[in-house]
Amino acid sequence: MTLSLRASFLTLPLLALCAGPAPAQTAATLTAEQAQALRTACSADVKKLCGDVQPGGGRVVQCMQGKKEQATPPCQAALGALSKK
Repeated sequence: MTLSLRASFLTLPLLALCAGPAPAQTAATLTAEQAQALRTACSADVKKLCGDVQPGGGRVVQCMQGKKEQATPPCQAALGALSKK
């Protein structure tokens, strides 16, 4: 697998993280800043905790919120910021 193809494959769950609806906020209301914060803070956590979850329909966000306590502190903060909006 080429590097660019591998990078694209690993990016899909991160895009789904930002594209899927969160309980208190949908993707339509996510700002670019919030989406970037999630990508930055949660990329390793998504791979580790929810790597087996098929992206789409908010499944990755739901998975991450369900495993928030296991996530790194920066990812917990990014997820917490979504639910406060």
